[in-house]
Amino acid sequence: MGARLDRTLSVSKAVVHELRAEKITFMAGSIAYHAVLSTLPLLLVAIVILSAVGDQSLQSGFIDAVGAAFTPETETALVRELEAAQVSTGVSLLGAIVLLWGTLRIFRCLDTAFSDVYDTGARDSVVDQFVDAAVVLVSFGVAVAGAWVLGSVFPSGDAGPLAWLSYRVALVSMLAVTFFPMYYVFPDANVTAREVLPGVFAAAFGLMVFASLFRFYIELSSPDAGTVIAGVIVLLTWLYFSSLVLLFGAVLNAVLSNRSLDVDIDPVVGGVESDREHLTARLRETEAALHGATELVMATGETEVHLPSPRHVRVDAEGAALSLEGRTIGLELRWAPREATDE
Repeated sequence: MGARLDRTLSVSKAVVHELRAEKITFMAGSIAYHAVLSTLPLLLVAIVILSAVGDQSLQSGFIDAVGAAFTPETETALVRELEAAQVSTGVSLLGAIVLLWGTLRIFRCLDTAFSDVYDTGARDSVVDQFVDAAVVLVSFGVAVAGAWVLGSVFPSGDAGPLAWLSYRVALVSMLAVTFFPMYYVFPDANVTAREVLPGVFAAAFGLMVFASLFRFYIELSSPDAGTVIAGVIVLLTWLYFSSLVLLFGAVLNAVLSNRSLDVDIDPVVGGVESDREHLTARLRETEAALHGATELVMATGETEVHLPSPRHVRVDAEGAALSLEGRTIGLELRWAPREATDE
């Protein structure tokens, strides 16, 4: 029981350290900013696609679903802009390309954030970023259709605790399916499907809880109390905390699989084995060898440096796994300058 508790505390500390090291709150603010710029293009792309399909009932249902996600004043302004943009944009190829470019911006931002969390040094090219973003965009399109189906299957009124629970279980499942491609593709690492599941379900459950609280606020808000500005502030808050939840899922996966360079733990799910104990053992061997040596030879390539044996040798492996410098182990060598002697 004690070992399990220590393991839980160690992993929890690693997650907290990773959140701080990657400055997740700053990242979430940047993603929320890009999300604001991409929200209207994203909705317009959906409207254009539904217009091309030609199903008026599906299109009207989508607009109603979009309006239900905002405060009444923001809903009125946003739906008015969507309907006006729908008329002006049409289904022209140029208009669709412009809207798609704006929509993919948020997913490219998420792609970069996930790569930073996983510390993958090589950055994708612009083409690769757009391919990854397009894959995730398709999955989000499926999620929109799934949300419309859920809204039509489950009643919006008070239908009892069983329907309430069933709806949220279905919502978490749908969000998990939606998020899986994002958590699998965006890290730009050789992750396995099993590795990304903890973050997928953590993000799905977190967004479900946050969405429920958000809907509760909207239902309690007075139609006469708010303004469009207040609605925009609420929307920004929603996007910011949603970004935090998504990034938390990425951090959770990176830590549990030990793929982040900021921490070094035994992986919980797949991932990379910790090399900390092996490296510490090698440094301990070096420490023991130097205590009885008379000379230290340091070789780098074809260059050798001969030094007298250090007076002080110490391996620092305590508390460094979660240091601000990353997963470091220290080897400290100290020499005393020779006293000057008169010849």
